[in-house]
Amino acid sequence: MSYFIALSGSPTKFSKASFLLQSVRWILDERAVEFRVVHAVDLPPIGPATPGIADQFIADTIEQIQKAAAIVLVAPATKDTSPALLTSLLDFLPKNTFSSKPVLLLATGGLPGQVAILERALRHILFRLGTTSIAGRVHIGTGSWLFVGDDRPRLSRGAEREVAHAIDLVLRTVNPKDVSLAL
Repeated sequence: MSYFIALSGSPTKFSKASFLLQSVRWILDERAVEFRVVHAVDLPPIGPATPGIADQFIADTIEQIQKAAAIVLVAPATKDTSPALLTSLLDFLPKNTFSSKPVLLLATGGLPGQVAILERALRHILFRLGTTSIAGRVHIGTGSWLFVGDDRPRLSRGAEREVAHAIDLVLRTVNPKDVSLAL
């Protein structure tokens, strides 16, 4: 059984990136595609106090990636820094882990032009992992969110359509046998 997997580089699980991941899950649910998430912030520190725990986390992540049909990378887009948390997770993955898998890049915050900076910051790592090009990229900025009362933030209709379109483009590149469909 195969699915889409997201690798989130957000520094917290309670951020707009998390709400974005919920929206991606709902979009994939509409298309009957399973979705899993690995948060880079969950990567345990590597040291004598945690022997083997980080190694097991990385091994589990590699296994999930190998069984996935597509990869969704979620990271904050800022002009001054690289996506440190996401990079730290990706650095532990062996060469060609992403080989023959489409990658969708979702950037939160910042300005639309910073998506190119984010992609450039990840280029060498993604190339080492077997990705020669990004299948799709979407910027989710401040104006892409709706806030109503005390409800959780949600994507605007335009932003949700843009994410759904990018997912559909990725789905077209995936072999139907590689995605678990519950039809």
